[in-house]
Amino acid sequence: MSMLIALGLAATTTLAQSASQASEVRLHIETDSPKVELYRVTSDGVGTISTFTRSATVGIVHFQRECFAPCDVTVPEPRSDFFVAGRGITPSERFSLLGVGEDVTLRVKPGSTVTRALGWTSTVVGITALSLVAAMVLVDGTLGKPVLGGPMNEETTWKFAAAGGGLALLGGGVTLLAFSGTEVEVLPTPKSTPSREVL
Repeated sequence: MSMLIALGLAATTTLAQSASQASEVRLHIETDSPKVELYRVTSDGVGTISTFTRSATVGIVHFQRECFAPCDVTVPEPRSDFFVAGRGITPSERFSLLGVGEDVTLRVKPGSTVTRALGWTSTVVGITALSLVAAMVLVDGTLGKPVLGGPMNEETTWKFAAAGGGLALLGGGVTLLAFSGTEVEVLPTPKSTPSREVL
């Protein structure tokens, strides 16, 4: 009987410690940008927008700001989903603050919303140019490539220039999009070691 009571007390203590550890975390943000902000997702759902001719489904996300970098605050209820954003900063993917201990450090490499907008614009213009060239080729039946040694007419030159420009814009846009995202690493905060006095 005493063994069962002891085991029960130990299990209760373990559960209480786990619950207390999961109830809040101390948070620090490492970043080069003072504009980084931590947000908590409070709820999300789905809504419908309808017009006379069609309807569309949209996602609805509610969130609240927790702190500004470097934060150094205690964040309650870390079971929620969080993300990093800020003025001119691309919102990051969602992440959790659980699983790394009571002291958490976010290492943030912010992406730029301007870079992302340029990336999308370049990508769309590049695809449009390539689509236009493809449509002209389908109509003409040929890209208009001249015979070896023959002259290159104005239409052929335009097609090659549009195709080359479209490929360059598409490649540049994809590259900009790849480097415009915000990267977040969730790490345990390293414990500071006391300095030793040299005698």
